[in-house]
Amino acid sequence: MNNNLIKDSRNLSILVSRYGLSFLLKDKKQTGTKFFEYFFEKTNPFEIENNFKQILKERPVLTHTFEQVEIIHHNHLNTLVPKEFFNPNYPEKFLKFNNKILDFDKAHFDEIAIHQINNVYIPFSNINNLLLDYNEEVNFFHSSTRLINKIDRFRENKEVLSLYDVYLNIFHRDFQLLIYKNEEIIYFNSFDFSTNDDFLYFFFFVLETLKIPNKPTDFQICGVNDKFAVMKDLNDFVEKWKFLPIENPGTLNNFIP
Repeated sequence: MNNNLIKDSRNLSILVSRYGLSFLLKDKKQTGTKFFEYFFEKTNPFEIENNFKQILKERPVLTHTFEQVEIIHHNHLNTLVPKEFFNPNYPEKFLKFNNKILDFDKAHFDEIAIHQINNVYIPFSNINNLLLDYNEEVNFFHSSTRLINKIDRFRENKEVLSLYDVYLNIFHRDFQLLIYKNEEIIYFNSFDFSTNDDFLYFFFFVLETLKIPNKPTDFQICGVNDKFAVMKDLNDFVEKWKFLPIENPGTLNNFIP
């Protein structure tokens, strides 16, 4: 780490995905924020790294040494594992059941203590390493960990919990589907979509497979508003969707700060 770097008292959060990079700068009092994002065609980790290096040249503020740096890794290379079955010495083996990973991929995991599960995933480690050139410490986790933590806090304030709670978290080209039964998470997955039909197929296939009824079920959605292209079809199935008040400054990526 270069000792001549510029000290910056703000916090930096970065969302890294296959099709974009989003950056959020906040001061300690969170009274002033600065947000910017970049969108590109679906890429691999090496292309993402090259894109990131170019952004560092365009935005030298990102090479400051910040008070806190966190990176949110958004990809499909994750799975939720109950703690009773988890072995921290071999996290990669849990991903091999439903993901194609490479021999050199190194898995990490986020602990979600309230549910006694670990979220195992492959981060974009090259992005972590680039930020470590400017900061002594970089905190990172998977986007679904951030989503689950946010939803858990939201559910704490609900006066009555439905038998089923269904949450859709929409990004520009994919979505996350999180389902609770009473207090327990019974399903999580993420899906790519390029058309409305793709979206509807995956969503209704999961509901049908799990036999999730219209009632008594709460359906909630975040990352979009009622102008979302698929809402008309979703409304044909659900009388009323609830749009969650989760701050989302991004237009291309669903950034959950």
